[in-house]
Amino acid sequence: MKTALVITVGGTADPILKAVEEAQKEAGHVTVFLLYGRPFSGQKPSPFDVANDAKQRCEELEVTARLFEAADPEDINASLAVTRDIFREAADADRVVVNFTGGTKVLSAAAVHAALTEPLGGGLVLDYTGGIVRDKQGRVLREAMRVVRSERTATEESLQQVLEGLRGANYREARLLTNRLPERGRAGFVKRATEALYLWDEFDYEASVQILRRLHEPAKALSDDKALSGLTELVSRLLEPGNYLCSLIPGLRQAQKGEASVGSQAQHFQLLVADALENAVRRSHEGRATDSVLRSYRAVEVAVQGSLIKKGINPWRPNWQVIQEGTMKSYLALLNATQPPRDLALSAGLALLEAMGQGLSEEVRKRLDDVRQLRNYSYLEHGYHRLKVDDAQRLNQYAGTLCEEVLGASLAPSRASVSHIW
Repeated sequence: MKTALVITVGGTADPILKAVEEAQKEAGHVTVFLLYGRPFSGQKPSPFDVANDAKQRCEELEVTARLFEAADPEDINASLAVTRDIFREAADADRVVVNFTGGTKVLSAAAVHAALTEPLGGGLVLDYTGGIVRDKQGRVLREAMRVVRSERTATEESLQQVLEGLRGANYREARLLTNRLPERGRAGFVKRATEALYLWDEFDYEASVQILRRLHEPAKALSDDKALSGLTELVSRLLEPGNYLCSLIPGLRQAQKGEASVGSQAQHFQLLVADALENAVRRSHEGRATDSVLRSYRAVEVAVQGSLIKKGINPWRPNWQVIQEGTMKSYLALLNATQPPRDLALSAGLALLEAMGQGLSEEVRKRLDDVRQLRNYSYLEHGYHRLKVDDAQRLNQYAGTLCEEVLGASLAPSRASVSHIW
């Protein structure tokens, strides 16, 4: 494990060596960053001399040590500037230990503040070497020294905020919060997983699955991390349905442009319907009722498309020549039209299915009317109705029933496989 040990230098090298010895016990590779203040006029001992002495003694222990000087150790801004330089160099360490025992109060405060606010890839330990037995100059005797530690990090706090957002499927907010996270370690995993879930939530399955594939092995490695276990399980679980969706979508795009037949596209269509329904559930949890209703409506439309595709009919470019004459007459009568439509949206698609003998029950048709009406009355469609979360949840249940009747199959297994609840 790679450890960066950041130490503020005081009037003696003994606390520094004590901290180095403690770090060596816990890590195989330690790099020491010695932060000292530029000496005041007549200052004895000189912080530079102490830092240089500590550096030489570290080298005797075969530990790499580097010196950093704060030009004015009584100026917080100057001290913060050099301290941030140190943490930028130490950001890739698996663990950063900050011993703020020595130096001016301003220098120690700068070290702690920077440690808690800089993005660090690994864990952070705040270290203070102290004791109750002191010499005549008030310095702690080395044999009486003890190390007091406090493990806390701004990265960890940001990580918890991101995880809270992910649990509530607030992916836009969580994605913004990941800007505070480093690119590596467990925080880096959460950052990339958040991006994958955000893209999935935006129906960009291909981009999402590319990330999920890269996260497959890290997810297994982090599965024992109690705080991340739910997220790692979700990342692993979504990969299989994600792969199926990625194999489905390109063919649908080609069929939409008339560049491919639709016969091979029926497989895994239930996943596409189930994911639209689950997306609607997430929007209602966010309180975005209108968006939820639109997604529930879309799920029904996708179910109709899937049922038509299963029968070999391209919803976007239907070939009316393959429809039997009797079926076509019934279809035109249902539409009250003399010519068939150019494409098959929800209503036209349902009418064709009915003409082909796959009509809806009266109870389900009533639910379809509710879904249509509420969607049409919404602000983002044709009206000015302010939808409520209760409306969205009710419509999602109706849409689920509709989709199952149109497809002739239960969606429970598919919905469970693409659900983001953890």
